[in-house]
Amino acid sequence: MSYQELIDKELKEEINNRIKNIKTRPITIGTGITSSHLGDERNLREFVLADSIVQHLRSCNNNVVFLLFDDSYDPLNFRQLRVAVNKDEKLIKEFEQYCGMPIKYIPDPFNCHDSYSSHFQAEILERFRDLGILPNIIDAYSSYESGLYDFAKKIVFTRMEEIRTFLKKKFPSYNMKKIYWPLCPNCKKLDMAEVIKIEGNEIFIHCDRCKKSHSTTWKKIQGKFSWKVDVAIKWNIFKCDFEPFSKAYLDPDVGSYFIAKSLSVEFFGGHYPEIVEYGQVFMDRELSYTLLPSLPRDVFNMLFLKHRKKDIKLSKQKIIQVSKQYFVRKDMSYFDYIQILLPYENLEYLSSDISPFDRNKIINYGNKFTKLILKKDIYPKLPTQKTMGEIDKSSLQQIHKLIDWVVRYKNTHTKIKFETYLEHFKEFFALHHMNRAHLFPLVRGMFAQEHSSPLSRVLYYIPDQFLYATIFLVERHLKEN
Repeated sequence: MSYQELIDKELKEEINNRIKNIKTRPITIGTGITSSHLGDERNLREFVLADSIVQHLRSCNNNVVFLLFDDSYDPLNFRQLRVAVNKDEKLIKEFEQYCGMPIKYIPDPFNCHDSYSSHFQAEILERFRDLGILPNIIDAYSSYESGLYDFAKKIVFTRMEEIRTFLKKKFPSYNMKKIYWPLCPNCKKLDMAEVIKIEGNEIFIHCDRCKKSHSTTWKKIQGKFSWKVDVAIKWNIFKCDFEPFSKAYLDPDVGSYFIAKSLSVEFFGGHYPEIVEYGQVFMDRELSYTLLPSLPRDVFNMLFLKHRKKDIKLSKQKIIQVSKQYFVRKDMSYFDYIQILLPYENLEYLSSDISPFDRNKIINYGNKFTKLILKKDIYPKLPTQKTMGEIDKSSLQQIHKLIDWVVRYKNTHTKIKFETYLEHFKEFFALHHMNRAHLFPLVRGMFAQEHSSPLSRVLYYIPDQFLYATIFLVERHLKEN
């Protein structure tokens, strides 16, 4: 499915209405992460949607900038730490001292990057690359330290009470506890430091964590804006045109988007992106971290974009359902491929010198799907003496005749379509007065395909060498018994 097909009609109209007024700069798509830990697949919808918009716009010959904002100045909390280190008690004990500190300041728990933030930023980007999502990273800490936010600091620290009054009047149900989160110069923590007073150019800070007080100026103060204020400023710095938001951010009374939009218009320049709304994602816990290695990008497109505004519950049943709707070949779904062809393709690769990393991507995805989603291993299986011994002689002779016909038919009709083959398959049964309801379960058992696709399709796709081997084994069994 092309990216133009993935974008629904309503969204296309919103895109076209916005971009017709953009003449002298690239179109900018924005998304955001916090490099505090690597979450599971529930948060992927935003990024799959954003990337699909990027690809759609580029396919229409537009210049597009795809930005991924990383809130690396955010303070680490204990819950994030536990997830980040996989609940390793030793690492939790070692790193809990850093909770409250900007994640950019914290050492990498795994000693392979220059900071905690850099480690998880790299992991998140690698995950996106595997999905073909290639944004440009904008690091929040670097943006603050390089002076990009200085114009906003001057506005906020000279108009702090005006901003508070505006928010209270415009959004009476919402209370912003801190407009700015100062960094304590003593303990380097953000979470318990607060601006307590502003006198002219002087800003007074007190930290409840280390009980120290300090004074500074808006030009020298370190820290970050509250997220909604930060977003309003960021939109004006980077000129974002489209940004995905779930409905949790779109409450007109307390939603982040509308508060940030109002702040942008009133104080920071008036730029704001169009909303690209998407539904929330809920997921059975057992599926966490199993979908990314098991599903090609196109399956995520089907899951997340087909009805983008609707909430979705990801369950094993839902994943199997969508895998039956996604076709890896013209006449074969991803699920059918896993059940029918994958076992034989695995055998082919096992008997070669090709490494697992060089195998076709669909094979690697399929193997993970069988192990992580279906929780079983699928191997090609030839009939054994035991399975054939449980079948009466007359039925086994009919099975031999059926498989022999399939092999001969496939060899004499090498380019035949499945639909045509299926018609002849049915005619064969009618001509030989065979009982499909009786024979099919027996054949399925012989090939370990009890819960697979229709048997006609299974026999159509099983490689000829396995069918020849089956004929040989059945003939030998009939001769010996």
